[in-house]
Amino acid sequence: MSIQLLTYNNLNEHSKKIAHFSSTRIGGYSSDSYASFNLGEYTLDSPAAIAANRQLLALELGISVHQIYNAHQIHGKSVKLIDTNIVQCSNEERKNALQGFDALICNTPGCCITVTTADCVPILLYDPIQKAIAAIHSGWKSTLLNIVQETIQKMTLHFDSDAKNLIAAIGPCISKDVYEVGEDVYNEFIKKGFDTGDLFATTTNNKYLFDIRKTVHKQLLNEGIKNIELSPYCTYTNNELFFSARRQGSDSGRMLSGILIR
Repeated sequence: MSIQLLTYNNLNEHSKKIAHFSSTRIGGYSSDSYASFNLGEYTLDSPAAIAANRQLLALELGISVHQIYNAHQIHGKSVKLIDTNIVQCSNEERKNALQGFDALICNTPGCCITVTTADCVPILLYDPIQKAIAAIHSGWKSTLLNIVQETIQKMTLHFDSDAKNLIAAIGPCISKDVYEVGEDVYNEFIKKGFDTGDLFATTTNNKYLFDIRKTVHKQLLNEGIKNIELSPYCTYTNNELFFSARRQGSDSGRMLSGILIR
């Protein structure tokens, strides 16, 4: 069964060293609102269909399903290092160890670290000097907490990474044109000192359109990263290609974005 994965030009330049992707909803075994390539293990989709979809992904990447790592995300800014201790865990131990993280970092070859999204921003990082990688899930709460900065700090701590050497890809997410938020969200960003005039636009119903893609892009730039590729896709408006929690509600499937060192 044919699946469709997206890749990024700046990361493709290092394809001999790494593999990476952002999934779409095309292909796979899921049905109804999860049709058809749902990779979200924390959805109400059939566990058998999710397992079959993850097997398809593993085959496409040339790895085993056990080599795919993803956390139970909580919209925070906690970062988890995938090291030999995690690699040696059983499936159940790994699941427990990966509870409550929204970013994964790694320098162990063969570990495909991933994040789950369905409107939030997936970010992939590669350090070609220190041979290290990161996968980040940045919804509005994690963006407010600057999980980008937290992840880069952890890469510096564990791998001696220098932000100016990092290569970044921002994957498909909800676009400013349709991402409407309330005054409560807007005020949270004001409190944190964000340039809300540049990132939010008022609407006629006293709400705001939030440019989360631009916000994350600016956070990467502020850390000193210059090599950044932005996906042009909006998950909300591209129904044929992507799941969208905002569009579909609680029955939305999930995409994965991931990266691994060969």
